[in-house]
Amino acid sequence: METNARDRDLVEVMKRYFAVKAEVEDVKSRLEAARQESGEEIGAFYNPRTNLNHSADIVRSHALKQEMARLMDWAEAWGRQVLTPNGA
Repeated sequence: METNARDRDLVEVMKRYFAVKAEVEDVKSRLEAARQESGEEIGAFYNPRTNLNHSADIVRSHALKQEMARLMDWAEAWGRQVLTPNGA
């Protein structure tokens, strides 16, 4: 199978996507464990303005999820381009 630069770019994007996904899952599990330990309601705990102890992780989680969405958008655009009759 022959690969070109765009194919290799896709591989790198997907590697980054799965690395970010793993980090999101790690942050999410830490936050959820802390929330359950505190007994706080979900809405109150995950508000970075009121939960200063965990606000950095909450904000980081949101930023990582946005990065995942951007990476997947890029991968989907790549896929659409490849599937068009004159896509390469």
